[in-house]
Parts: sequence; C-alpha cells; structure tokens
Amino acid sequence: HVEENRALYRRKFDLADQIMAGRFGHYRPQGGFYLLLDVGDVEEAAKALWGKAAVRVIPGTYLARPDLRGIDPGKRYIRVALVQEPDVVADALHRIVEALA
Repeated sequence: HVEENRALYRRKFDLADQIMAGRFGHYRPQGGFYLLLDVGDVEEAAKALWGKAAVRVIPGTYLARPDLRGIDPGKRYIRVALVQEPDVVADALHRIVEALA
C-alpha cells in the first residue's frame, strides 16, 4: 500500500507540474502532499477560489507565524492539498488557474 500511495502522489504532482508550470511560483516539493502557491493577497485569493471555483485552500498566514524579524513566511502563499483522486486534483488545479488568472 505504501508503494501504491507513493505512485498515486507522484501522479498528482506530475499533473500539478503540467498544469501549474510557470504559474504562481510553482515548484515540486521534495516531500508532502500539498503545493504552496504564491498568489500575493492570500485571503483574497482564498475567497476568490471558494467563490469562483468552488476550491478550498488555506492561506499561508494561517499556518505560519512571523519570525523574529517580523517576517511571515506564509504571507504570499496558499496551501493546496492534493488529497483527492487525480482527476479531481487536475480539475481543481485548472479551476485555480482560471479563477486567479
């Protein structure tokens, strides 16, 4: 089951690489099950995605705290979990691109 799960996530990240290529600072993480996309105003992006695309994401500011210099590392990023089946993930990623274009 571990190898099957790894293959499933590899497939979802392959889809993300194709769909998000060159957009929102997309990069393929070395581990994990989500993407961090640079969208600028994270709360506005999250609202737009929910309202326009029926996609729920988490603003990075909800997941991080400012460091000792006062810099919030999540300030510009939304977290997109790739936890659904590949066809659902692909559809959602296309809707993200369209809604935030």
